[in-house]
Amino acid sequence: IINLSAAMKVRTVCLSIIIGLFALSCKNQKEVNGQNKEKEVAYETSNRGIYHWKTTFDLTHEDTTFLNRHGITRLYVRMFDVGMERNESTDSLEVVPLGTTRFISRIPAQCDYIPTVYITLKALKAYNGRESDLADLIIQRIYAMCSWNELGKFDEVQYDCDWTAETKASFERLCSYSKRMLERNHIILSGTIRLHQIEEATYPFDKGVLMIYNTGSFANPQTKNSIIDYDDVYKYLSVQGRIDRFKKARKENCPHIEMAYPTYGWGVLFDDEGRFRALVTDKEACLLSQSRKENIRIESSEYEEVVKVKELVDNAFGEISCGNVIYHLDANNLSKYESHEIENILN
Repeated sequence: IINLSAAMKVRTVCLSIIIGLFALSCKNQKEVNGQNKEKEVAYETSNRGIYHWKTTFDLTHEDTTFLNRHGITRLYVRMFDVGMERNESTDSLEVVPLGTTRFISRIPAQCDYIPTVYITLKALKAYNGRESDLADLIIQRIYAMCSWNELGKFDEVQYDCDWTAETKASFERLCSYSKRMLERNHIILSGTIRLHQIEEATYPFDKGVLMIYNTGSFANPQTKNSIIDYDDVYKYLSVQGRIDRFKKARKENCPHIEMAYPTYGWGVLFDDEGRFRALVTDKEACLLSQSRKENIRIESSEYEEVVKVKELVDNAFGEISCGNVIYHLDANNLSKYESHEIENILN
């Protein structure tokens, strides 16, 4: 496996500059976060958050109005994906940062931001046994991006990874090394938790966000709605032993839990034989379905279904949620909801 930092040098013109700023950014980050050296991380039970999951951070007037109207103070900002890409010169697969976010807007003054990184299973497997190296490369890149784009201080980093039983130990090692590095600057590590992962009852981070979306298999032509479906969620939450193990693990090593709910839509494209082809935007889905040239399943996060699932989640877990999060900040999708509906999801 070729070192991730070497692969980064060939991705963009600015990448060498960013790498050169690693040492400086770490120093700057220590100075910035050093201002809060004696400050304990505290959470408000009224936390309201939202994900920004685009490759360009350029907030519109509608975006900022939405954040202000609903008192959202935490932005989970996707920074890059850690994935695999073929190096044409060596004809080998390399672990590289993909889809690095470009920052045009400033972080809103009323919001804290949480740099968030999606880690693919292929990349995690490639660094099996060398998780400390991967942790160092990810954390240093986050510091460099935040410094280069003058985003300001942050007190949390989040990992998003759909780890499995096979990759669980490797992910835990990655989180352990990452936590040690972040603790030097008084930064905590959080992680996403998918419904199928509540069975594992072990969470190697300081804080968790339970994803109540992508609850079904989008590649299955028989799936009704892969984004959110009450029946799919019920299958996970109807087993009391599973809930008890989750509560026990949460109490022991991850006391802060937030719940994330969807407000997005897309289209799932299949071929004539029912094989999955691609995910497309909801706008593309409507155009394709109107042309009747494609087999497409249009999926959305209907408000009635979201609040029905939210009630199920609240009844299953009780008062463990420290706040709710929306996925994600997109004016087109969010415009489909009334203000009181967004309030009900966030409350």
